[in-house]
Amino acid sequence: MLFRSVSLTATADSGLTVSLASSTTSVCTVSGTTLTLVDEGTCTITASQAGSGDYLAADNVERSFTVSKASQTITFANPGSKALSLGSFTASSSADSGLTVSLASSTGSVCSVTGSTVSLLAAGTCTLTASQAGNSNYDAATNVERSFSVTASSGGGGGGGAPAPAPVAPAPTTTGTTTKIGRAQV
Repeated sequence: MLFRSVSLTATADSGLTVSLASSTTSVCTVSGTTLTLVDEGTCTITASQAGSGDYLAADNVERSFTVSKASQTITFANPGSKALSLGSFTASSSADSGLTVSLASSTGSVCSVTGSTVSLLAAGTCTLTASQAGNSNYDAATNVERSFSVTASSGGGGGGGAPAPAPVAPAPTTTGTTTKIGRAQV
């Protein structure tokens, strides 16, 4: 249910109090000058003034308008490239409605999602989708998809890390003979 309230204003040129009533109470209700939106549809409000000893009753004035759910937008920044060795991280997403956003992975062999925790499973491209289905006040948001690289972990052991260092040549050794080098004269 919508249950959004707004204050209405209606006046008569006589200065007498105007009464407001809804003829579509399944969509909207009125109490005094407070309008409450109950559901989607067409809301019709009637303003009336019964008159007094000095004034005749005013003609009723009817106003109608459409009540619809509000739209919402998801904010979900791209997490950027991640190293497989990270293991997992928390992804941040939100909807301007304040409703909870759901995350899902469409690349289950590379990454998985539980709540807002993304687990990195293998090197490759991880694609996440943020969604919000809406409720009685908000329409569903447009899904937001983000893809990022999961890179192989660096480090030892044949897992695609840095190449092994080149072998070092042994230091030269000397023998027991000494050689004198003379200077040549010019």
